[in-house]
Amino acid sequence: MEEGNKKKRRFGWIIIAAVVCIVMVIGLASLWLMYRGREYDKNWPQHDLTSGPYSTGYDGIDISVNQGRIRWDEMKGKKIPRFIYVKATEGVTHKDACYDRNIAGARKRGIAFGSYHFFRKRDGAQQAKNFIKVVDRKKQDLLPVVDCEELGGTQGWSKAKIQSNLRAFIVTCTRAFGKKPIIYCSESYYKDYLSPSFDDCILFIAKYHMNQPVLPGKAHYTIWQYYDHGRVPGIYNWVDLDRFAPSANLKDIAYH
Repeated sequence: MEEGNKKKRRFGWIIIAAVVCIVMVIGLASLWLMYRGREYDKNWPQHDLTSGPYSTGYDGIDISVNQGRIRWDEMKGKKIPRFIYVKATEGVTHKDACYDRNIAGARKRGIAFGSYHFFRKRDGAQQAKNFIKVVDRKKQDLLPVVDCEELGGTQGWSKAKIQSNLRAFIVTCTRAFGKKPIIYCSESYYKDYLSPSFDDCILFIAKYHMNQPVLPGKAHYTIWQYYDHGRVPGIYNWVDLDRFAPSANLKDIAYH
Protein backbone atom coordinates (compact mmCIF):
# COMPACT_ATOMS: atom_id res chain seq x y z
CA MET A 1 0.00 0.00 0.00
CA GLU A 2 2.75 2.47 1.01
CA GLU A 3 4.69 1.67 -2.16
CA GLY A 4 1.55 2.30 -4.22
CA ASN A 5 1.03 5.66 -2.54
CA LYS A 6 4.65 6.62 -3.23
CA LYS A 7 4.19 5.81 -6.91
CA LYS A 8 1.01 7.89 -7.03
CA ARG A 9 2.75 10.86 -5.38
CA ARG A 10 5.73 10.52 -7.71
CA PHE A 11 3.41 10.40 -10.71
CA GLY A 12 1.54 13.45 -9.40
CA TRP A 13 4.78 15.43 -9.06
CA ILE A 14 5.78 14.44 -12.60
CA ILE A 15 2.44 15.71 -13.92
CA ILE A 16 2.82 18.99 -11.98
CA ALA A 17 6.39 19.46 -13.25
CA ALA A 18 5.28 18.78 -16.83
CA VAL A 19 2.45 21.32 -16.57
CA VAL A 20 4.81 23.94 -15.11
CA CYS A 21 7.29 23.34 -17.94
CA ILE A 22 4.56 23.65 -20.57
CA VAL A 23 3.31 26.91 -19.03
CA MET A 24 6.85 28.31 -18.92
CA VAL A 25 7.51 27.36 -22.55
CA ILE A 26 4.24 28.94 -23.69
CA GLY A 27 4.98 32.08 -21.68
CA LEU A 28 8.50 32.44 -23.02
CA ALA A 29 7.30 31.79 -26.57
CA SER A 30 4.64 34.47 -26.20
CA LEU A 31 7.18 36.98 -24.90
CA TRP A 32 9.52 36.15 -27.78
CA LEU A 33 6.77 36.62 -30.35
CA MET A 34 5.80 39.92 -28.74
CA TYR A 35 9.43 41.05 -28.87
CA ARG A 36 9.94 40.00 -32.49
CA GLY A 37 6.57 41.27 -33.64
CA ARG A 38 6.48 44.62 -31.88
CA GLU A 39 6.21 47.60 -34.18
CA TYR A 40 9.35 49.66 -34.55
CA ASP A 41 9.05 53.31 -33.53
CA LYS A 42 8.61 54.83 -36.98
CA ASN A 43 9.32 58.35 -35.74
CA TRP A 44 12.67 57.68 -34.03
CA PRO A 45 14.80 59.71 -33.83
CA GLN A 46 12.58 62.69 -33.19
CA HIS A 47 15.42 65.21 -33.59
CA ASP A 48 18.84 65.26 -35.23
CA LEU A 49 21.34 63.40 -33.04
CA THR A 50 24.32 64.48 -35.16
CA SER A 51 26.27 67.74 -35.00
CA GLY A 52 28.61 69.84 -37.10
CA PRO A 53 28.67 70.39 -40.87
CA TYR A 54 27.28 67.89 -43.34
CA SER A 55 29.75 65.37 -44.76
CA THR A 56 31.20 65.64 -48.26
CA GLY A 57 33.10 63.44 -50.67
CA TYR A 58 31.04 60.27 -50.32
CA ASP A 59 29.68 58.16 -53.17
CA GLY A 60 27.34 56.05 -51.10
CA ILE A 61 26.01 55.20 -47.66
CA ASP A 62 24.71 52.08 -45.94
CA ILE A 63 21.70 52.19 -43.64
CA SER A 64 19.74 50.00 -41.25
CA VAL A 65 17.37 50.23 -38.31
CA ASN A 66 20.21 52.06 -36.50
CA GLN A 67 19.51 55.20 -38.54
CA GLY A 68 15.82 55.12 -37.62
CA ARG A 69 13.36 57.16 -39.65
CA ILE A 70 14.99 58.84 -42.65
CA ARG A 71 13.53 62.13 -43.91
CA TRP A 72 14.11 61.46 -47.59
CA ASP A 73 12.79 64.83 -48.75
CA GLU A 74 15.66 66.55 -46.91
CA MET A 75 18.25 64.63 -48.97
CA LYS A 76 18.81 67.12 -51.79
CA GLY A 77 21.33 68.38 -54.32
CA LYS A 78 24.96 67.35 -54.03
CA LYS A 79 24.24 65.59 -50.73
CA ILE A 80 22.21 62.83 -52.41
CA PRO A 81 24.36 59.67 -52.44
CA ARG A 82 24.95 57.87 -55.73
CA PHE A 83 24.10 54.55 -54.08
CA ILE A 84 22.67 53.14 -50.85
CA TYR A 85 23.04 49.70 -49.31
CA VAL A 86 20.13 48.77 -47.05
CA LYS A 87 20.29 46.12 -44.35
CA ALA A 88 17.79 43.35 -45.10
CA THR A 89 18.55 40.43 -42.82
CA GLU A 90 20.75 38.98 -40.10
CA GLY A 91 21.42 35.36 -39.18
CA VAL A 92 18.82 32.73 -40.12
CA THR A 93 15.56 34.44 -39.09
CA HIS A 94 15.97 38.17 -38.50
CA LYS A 95 14.69 40.87 -40.88
CA ASP A 96 15.66 44.51 -40.33
CA ALA A 97 12.67 46.48 -39.04
CA CYS A 98 13.29 49.38 -41.44
CA TYR A 99 14.15 47.39 -44.58
CA ASP A 100 10.93 47.82 -46.55
CA ARG A 101 10.61 51.47 -45.61
CA ASN A 102 14.23 52.23 -46.52
CA ILE A 103 13.98 50.46 -49.87
CA ALA A 104 10.82 52.42 -50.72
CA GLY A 105 12.50 55.69 -49.75
CA ALA A 106 15.60 55.08 -51.87
CA ARG A 107 13.45 54.09 -54.85
CA LYS A 108 11.31 57.20 -54.47
CA ARG A 109 14.38 59.42 -54.54
CA GLY A 110 15.75 57.58 -57.58
CA ILE A 111 18.89 56.41 -55.76
CA ALA A 112 20.52 53.15 -56.87
CA PHE A 113 20.15 50.66 -54.02
CA GLY A 114 21.07 47.16 -52.98
CA SER A 115 20.55 44.94 -49.94
CA TYR A 116 22.92 43.42 -47.42
CA HIS A 117 22.94 40.56 -44.93
CA PHE A 118 24.77 40.61 -41.59
CA PHE A 119 26.62 37.29 -41.31
CA ARG A 120 26.50 35.50 -37.96
CA LYS A 121 27.67 32.22 -36.41
CA ARG A 122 24.97 30.19 -38.10
CA ASP A 123 24.77 27.82 -41.03
CA GLY A 124 25.78 29.77 -44.14
CA ALA A 125 23.25 28.22 -46.51
CA GLN A 126 20.39 28.83 -44.06
CA GLN A 127 21.44 32.46 -43.68
CA ALA A 128 21.39 32.86 -47.46
CA LYS A 129 17.87 31.40 -47.56
CA ASN A 130 16.72 33.99 -45.02
CA PHE A 131 18.20 36.75 -47.20
CA ILE A 132 16.68 35.33 -50.40
CA LYS A 133 13.25 35.09 -48.75
CA VAL A 134 13.26 38.78 -47.80
CA VAL A 135 14.92 40.44 -50.80
CA ASP A 136 13.01 40.91 -54.05
CA ARG A 137 15.73 40.18 -56.61
CA LYS A 138 13.81 41.77 -59.49
CA LYS A 139 13.80 45.17 -57.79
CA GLN A 140 17.49 45.44 -56.87
CA ASP A 141 19.76 47.91 -58.66
CA LEU A 142 22.98 46.68 -57.07
CA LEU A 143 24.61 43.35 -56.30
CA PRO A 144 23.81 41.89 -52.86
CA VAL A 145 26.33 42.23 -50.04
CA VAL A 146 27.25 39.87 -47.20
CA ASP A 147 28.58 41.78 -44.17
CA CYS A 148 31.28 39.83 -42.26
CA GLU A 149 32.43 41.18 -38.90
CA GLU A 150 33.83 39.73 -35.69
CA LEU A 151 31.87 41.70 -33.08
CA GLY A 152 28.32 40.37 -33.00
CA GLY A 153 29.09 38.22 -36.02
CA THR A 154 31.68 35.47 -36.33
CA GLN A 155 33.71 36.07 -33.15
CA GLY A 156 34.84 32.70 -31.78
CA TRP A 157 34.77 30.88 -35.10
CA SER A 158 37.97 29.61 -36.66
CA LYS A 159 39.19 30.76 -40.07
CA ALA A 160 38.16 27.40 -41.55
CA LYS A 161 34.66 27.63 -40.02
CA ILE A 162 34.16 31.17 -41.28
CA GLN A 163 35.33 30.30 -44.77
CA SER A 164 33.23 27.14 -45.14
CA ASN A 165 30.02 28.86 -44.01
CA LEU A 166 30.69 32.02 -46.01
CA ARG A 167 31.30 29.88 -49.07
CA ALA A 168 27.98 28.11 -48.47
CA PHE A 169 26.25 31.49 -48.22
CA ILE A 170 27.83 32.68 -51.46
CA VAL A 171 26.98 29.49 -53.37
CA THR A 172 23.33 29.55 -52.22
CA CYS A 173 22.98 33.28 -52.86
CA THR A 174 24.60 33.01 -56.31
CA ARG A 175 22.15 30.30 -57.36
CA ALA A 176 19.25 32.60 -56.51
CA PHE A 177 20.62 35.90 -57.83
CA GLY A 178 22.66 34.60 -60.73
CA LYS A 179 25.66 36.64 -59.56
CA LYS A 180 28.05 36.45 -56.61
CA PRO A 181 27.41 38.73 -53.65
CA ILE A 182 29.93 41.39 -52.68
CA ILE A 183 31.85 40.71 -49.46
CA TYR A 184 31.98 43.52 -46.89
CA CYS A 185 34.55 43.35 -44.07
CA SER A 186 37.34 45.35 -42.49
CA GLU A 187 40.85 45.37 -43.91
CA SER A 188 42.14 43.33 -40.96
CA TYR A 189 39.25 40.84 -41.14
CA TYR A 190 40.04 40.11 -44.76
CA LYS A 191 43.72 39.56 -43.99
CA ASP A 192 43.05 37.36 -40.95
CA TYR A 193 40.12 35.23 -42.16
CA LEU A 194 39.41 35.46 -45.87
CA SER A 195 42.64 35.95 -47.78
CA PRO A 196 43.46 34.51 -50.30
CA SER A 197 40.42 32.23 -50.70
CA PHE A 198 38.03 35.05 -51.67
CA ASP A 199 40.34 37.17 -53.81
CA ASP A 200 38.06 36.64 -56.82
CA CYS A 201 35.09 38.34 -55.10
CA ILE A 202 34.13 42.01 -55.29
CA LEU A 203 35.27 43.50 -52.00
CA PHE A 204 33.73 46.29 -49.91
CA ILE A 205 36.38 47.17 -47.31
CA ALA A 206 36.04 49.20 -44.10
CA LYS A 207 39.04 51.22 -42.93
CA TYR A 208 38.33 54.40 -40.94
CA HIS A 209 40.23 57.69 -40.59
CA MET A 210 43.22 56.39 -42.55
CA ASN A 211 44.59 55.96 -46.04
CA GLN A 212 42.75 53.72 -48.48
CA PRO A 213 42.76 49.96 -47.81
CA VAL A 214 45.75 47.83 -48.77
CA LEU A 215 44.97 44.13 -49.25
CA PRO A 216 47.34 41.19 -49.57
CA GLY A 217 48.05 39.26 -52.77
CA LYS A 218 45.76 39.72 -55.76
CA ALA A 219 42.81 41.10 -53.78
CA HIS A 220 41.63 44.65 -54.44
CA TYR A 221 38.71 46.66 -53.13
CA THR A 222 35.91 48.17 -55.20
CA ILE A 223 34.18 50.13 -52.40
CA TRP A 224 35.89 51.69 -49.40
CA GLN A 225 33.88 52.48 -46.25
CA TYR A 226 36.08 55.29 -44.97
CA TYR A 227 34.04 56.81 -42.16
CA ASP A 228 31.45 55.64 -39.65
CA HIS A 229 30.31 59.03 -38.31
CA GLY A 230 29.02 60.72 -41.45
CA ARG A 231 26.37 63.42 -41.30
CA VAL A 232 23.92 63.33 -44.19
CA PRO A 233 20.81 65.53 -44.62
CA GLY A 234 17.62 63.69 -43.69
CA ILE A 235 19.42 61.10 -41.54
CA TYR A 236 19.18 62.07 -37.88
CA ASN A 237 21.82 59.60 -36.67
CA TRP A 238 25.41 58.93 -37.68
CA VAL A 239 25.82 56.96 -40.90
CA ASP A 240 28.63 55.06 -42.65
CA LEU A 241 30.16 56.78 -45.68
CA ASP A 242 31.45 54.89 -48.72
CA ARG A 243 33.69 55.72 -51.68
CA PHE A 244 34.50 53.92 -54.89
CA ALA A 245 38.05 52.83 -55.59
CA PRO A 246 39.76 55.24 -58.04
CA SER A 247 39.04 53.00 -61.04
CA ALA A 248 35.55 51.84 -59.97
CA ASN A 249 32.01 53.16 -60.50
CA LEU A 250 28.35 52.12 -60.29
CA LYS A 251 28.69 49.78 -63.25
CA ASP A 252 31.05 47.58 -61.24
CA ILE A 253 28.40 46.83 -58.61
CA ALA A 254 25.27 46.95 -60.79
CA TYR A 255 23.02 43.90 -60.53
CA HIS A 256 21.32 44.23 -63.91
